[in-house]
Amino acid sequence: MTWSALLMLAGSALVAVVVLSHLAALRFLLAIVLLLAVIALRVPHAYEAAFSLVVVGAMWCDVGEIYRRVAELDALVHFLLTATGSVVAFFALLRIGGPPLWDAAAEARWWVIVVLVGMAGTVGAVLWEMYEWVVERIAPGSMRVGYTDTLADVAVGMVGALLAGLVFSLVSRDTLAGGAGARASEERRPS
Repeated sequence: MTWSALLMLAGSALVAVVVLSHLAALRFLLAIVLLLAVIALRVPHAYEAAFSLVVVGAMWCDVGEIYRRVAELDALVHFLLTATGSVVAFFALLRIGGPPLWDAAAEARWWVIVVLVGMAGTVGAVLWEMYEWVVERIAPGSMRVGYTDTLADVAVGMVGALLAGLVFSLVSRDTLAGGAGARASEERRPS
């Protein structure tokens, strides 16, 4: 799925550079770098696919200025992007931390997983708002920013991350409990 998303983003970058702007193409290229990092982390397929779909949708909503026409879409995309990204970030932490961290997560109470995924997502929401701020500085008027918008986006992202953490803690215990066997099978998957 992520490879399909990468191809879609690469094609979008080419279209953007011809039809839209170099800045639009750069946004798609940044999304490609993000998804390449997700592939390198070997996140389980379902989470990788969900995140990839949301990233592609978010980039098109941004570049296509769909947010300006459908104001409510901004909150929905922040919710979904942070929700899916928080689980991806949690897997990144597990990969970086190695077997001891993975095993500790497998034995953790459900609410600890909710908090950890929620924290990872909150950091992601803040980083996304920093991305929006940088883009607005480079191309004024291209992003919807401001105090209220930023706080609302971070709040919606936090809710998305916490709900994702709750769902993840309830449905993914087997993924965490698989321990070394689950990690080994994920490491063998083709990238």
